[in-house]
Formats: sequence, structure tokens, C-alpha cells
Amino acid sequence: MSPKDMVADPFRIPLSALPTGAAPAERPEAARIFAVGLGDAEQPSAFAVLRQRRTTRMMMVIGWQCDEALSAELADAVLTFAASRDARLIRATTGRSAAITALGLSDSGRGYAQRWIGTEIVSPHHTGQFTQTTGFTCGPVSVAMAMGGDVTRAVEIEIWREATTIRGLTGPGGCDPYGTALAAARRGFNVELWFDATEAVLLDRANSAEKQNLMRFVQSEFRAEAERQLTIHREALDGRGLTQAVQDGAQVILLIDQCHTHDHHAPHWVLLHAENEGCFLVNDPWAEPDDGETVADVDCIPIDLETLVQMGAYGDPAYRAALVLYHKP
Repeated sequence: MSPKDMVADPFRIPLSALPTGAAPAERPEAARIFAVGLGDAEQPSAFAVLRQRRTTRMMMVIGWQCDEALSAELADAVLTFAASRDARLIRATTGRSAAITALGLSDSGRGYAQRWIGTEIVSPHHTGQFTQTTGFTCGPVSVAMAMGGDVTRAVEIEIWREATTIRGLTGPGGCDPYGTALAAARRGFNVELWFDATEAVLLDRANSAEKQNLMRFVQSEFRAEAERQLTIHREALDGRGLTQAVQDGAQVILLIDQCHTHDHHAPHWVLLHAENEGCFLVNDPWAEPDDGETVADVDCIPIDLETLVQMGAYGDPAYRAALVLYHKP
């Protein structure tokens, strides 16, 4: 940690100052880990450990060691540090009662407690909560969460069986925009597909010409069916359109490149369902096990529009896809 960092973040302390096992090891490709403490930076009298995905404006409290007499002071330090990092949300799982009390976090009813810094983003939707059980069902889980209510693995796999188009490098694969859009339409949504690619996509996920040819065939069949049933825009949904759609009451399933979050290129679907002041509530089906993430790290997380626009391009040359979902009257 540089002297400049210490001046900019006076409550930040090096992870090396913490007791062994108090914080996960830092990895360049992982979520950021911060320690905030009181007293001597090398021997803190109290500390909190925070985890933050590189693409979100939320900090998750994953460690808290503090005597009750210092809890209010440590809470103030955490809030000051979070604000200095432009975080809009602080969250902790329900098992961290001392941190929840000290920080004044409120029970969300979704398995975690949280506190907004500034204006709260409130979703008008009863969005489902679930993390994908495979490496290739992000699209189906996004559709299932948009449906609301309890999401089950049976629904996850049912939608995947309908929508899958990809032969993965080592086994089953994921879902293209046409197949995912059709699956959403079958479940009662009015669907608009914004998609600016003219050829078959995601072919980089196959490792043979045979698999790529199969993917081209499946996508062509899905595309023909989608053209008969859905509204399709042959262009990308830009930031202004994305904002307007969500403000108008739509949920948006957005294709992103995971490299911005997890430092490796992979196509991935996420669900957007609320917006305020240029920041969106996003449900990401993927919780990264190597970072120790749980559903609390990926449910209703705030991400800026600028970041989403950057994330929302995949491939070489890059293409963009977004499914705009409206509930039927």
C-alpha cells in the first residue's frame, strides 16, 4: 500500500496486519479485499474486512473484529471508507450480527442486511433469487429470476433445454439470444430483442468445425422462429435505450463479457430490473466460489450505466445483445 493510498483512505490498513485467516488472500483476478481499522495500521485495535466486485458499487462485510466500546467508531470508519470509494451500498449476511447492529443495516428479507449510502434503488419487480448450478445456465436463470417467485433447479434446466444452442469446449453449453428470447416469450413475457450481430455468434465456445456447424444450424432455426414471433431490432440497445426501458418498467437480460468482473473472457447473461440516477440493480446468476461469494454478493447489486455499457459487448468483432422483457397485461 502506497503512502498516497494511506492519505486518501485514512482508515484503510494492510491485509498483512490482520490475524492469520482473518481475510482471504488477494488475487489479481479476484474481487477486491479491503481492511478498515482503528488505531495503529500495523496493529489495529479493531477492524472490518470488506469485499467488493470490481464492477459493483457495493461492499460486502466479510469480517468484523471489534469490542463493543469501539463498534460505533469502527462503523463510522467503514462508512467513511465506503463513501470515499463511491460505494452506494453496504451489505452483510445475517450471521454477522455485530456488524449489522454497528452499521445500522436493515434486514432485506432476502438473506442479508444492508444500508444504502445516498438514494436507495427500489425495484418494482418481485425478482427471483438464485445462483446457477452449472457453468452454462446463466441465461435460463436470468429468465427464471425475471419470472419472480421461487427459482428452482428444475426450472433452470427446463429453460436451458429449450434455449441451448452452444456446444461447449468440454461439454454442454449455454444459450444464444434467439433461444433465450423465445424461452422468455413462452413464459408470458412480451419480448423485444436488440441484437446487432448478422452471423452466428458464440462460435468461439466450440473447439471443432463440427460443433460450430451444429451451432450455426441451431441458431438459424431459433432465429427463424424468433423472427416470426418477436420484435427484433437489428442494432444494439445503447445506454439511453437501456435506461429508458428499465424506467418504463421492463426487465432487461443483458449479454456481458465476464472479463470485467472475473478477468477472463466468457459470455454471460445478467438481469437488470431497476434504475436510479444512472445506477442499476442487477441480479448476476454467477457467484464466484474462488472469491467465497454467495447469493448475497450477486443479488440486487448496484452497477453504473457506464460500467454496464462497457461490460455489454462480447466477441471479436464485438457484438451486443439485450432482451427487453415486459409483463403482459
